[in-house]
Amino acid sequence: MAVSYKCPSPACGVSLTTPIRAPFGKTVRCPKCGFRFVAEPTAWDTPAPNALGGVLERPSTRPQNTADRQRLAPDSSSPPVEPIQLHFVPGDPVPGLSSWILEEQLGVGGFGEVWRARHEWKTSRRAVKFCTHPEARHRLVNHEKKVLVRVMRYAGDHPNIVPLLECNLESETPWLMYEYVPGGTLSEAVRDWQPLSPPKRVKKVIKSLYAISSAIGHCHRLSTPIVHRDLKPGNVLRDAGGVFRVTDFGIGGAAVAHFPEEQTHDFNSMTGRVPTMIRAAGSFGYSSPQQRNGAPPDPRDDVYALGVLAFQMLLGDLSLWPCPDMADDLRALGLPAGLVSLLVHSVAHNANRRPQDAGEWKDALGVLLKKRPDLSETSTHNLPALPADQSQA
Repeated sequence: MAVSYKCPSPACGVSLTTPIRAPFGKTVRCPKCGFRFVAEPTAWDTPAPNALGGVLERPSTRPQNTADRQRLAPDSSSPPVEPIQLHFVPGDPVPGLSSWILEEQLGVGGFGEVWRARHEWKTSRRAVKFCTHPEARHRLVNHEKKVLVRVMRYAGDHPNIVPLLECNLESETPWLMYEYVPGGTLSEAVRDWQPLSPPKRVKKVIKSLYAISSAIGHCHRLSTPIVHRDLKPGNVLRDAGGVFRVTDFGIGGAAVAHFPEEQTHDFNSMTGRVPTMIRAAGSFGYSSPQQRNGAPPDPRDDVYALGVLAFQMLLGDLSLWPCPDMADDLRALGLPAGLVSLLVHSVAHNANRRPQDAGEWKDALGVLLKKRPDLSETSTHNLPALPADQSQA
């Protein structure tokens, strides 16, 4: 019996007919736009009769919250690693670069300390990240320098990526120096959007997701992909103009996966070697099941994190997490069906069901913004595009 499906890409939506139902968990490629999706009708597309002859009611649902995620989190019995203690005070020079003076501590995290630094005789400001985690320090010094160089060479000029400008991996406490972005993080932006009505919040979120997926997708579509592996609200910064930019490529969770020359964007078989010691790096809740289980880096790890971020941004609450019935919460916002499907597939536990890379998010959102100008606050002609030479990296 022929089975009909609809392409979930918001840029397409063409109806498909196949002679038989696709095997469970297998992806189908749309013959019109090339979008990959799992051709499975959802359980609530049509009412289903129950055993008593009535119709099944749609269940009352709610997203998972932080307490739910904590119950689901793996129980780690190993004691926490004590970070290296730093004793910097404002006015100290950056070790090994005395022309830069530490001005203010901006934050402390799992990787280390972040300081704002000023140039001794210029007006420039930069953000300096000191690595104080012993294991991360070992990785950074011994395994990640090639990754850092490659990130700076091929991703530093993208308008939605915070460039890494300097680094010192040989000092007692390794540090990385980034362009200083003064507008706060995505966390503050989501809190700013909470009071907005859903339609106004959706407009801001879709435009922001386009910028984030543009940055991540650019790195995924390099000839040798770069996978961030720690995409979370704290690693997305908002500059003074309100533009969102991804940071921390090359540290903590970044990795490079090498593929055979004949393999381009088909990441179903991760057969290449991975010249990085990082496996399960990332933040629980945003890291994919494969990443938490120690699988090699895959662009679909970042797609999973992007889906989690998108869900939280759209609902305006970083304490909520995707759940099996998340589509109901997204439909209640009035989102296009294709966008709902894209997001639901992105957080699938089966990596084969997710978009192959973040570039598919960028492409789909770009077309959606052009078809639905009411979703964009500015002209789509001003949205950032991928650098022209991305395929040569």
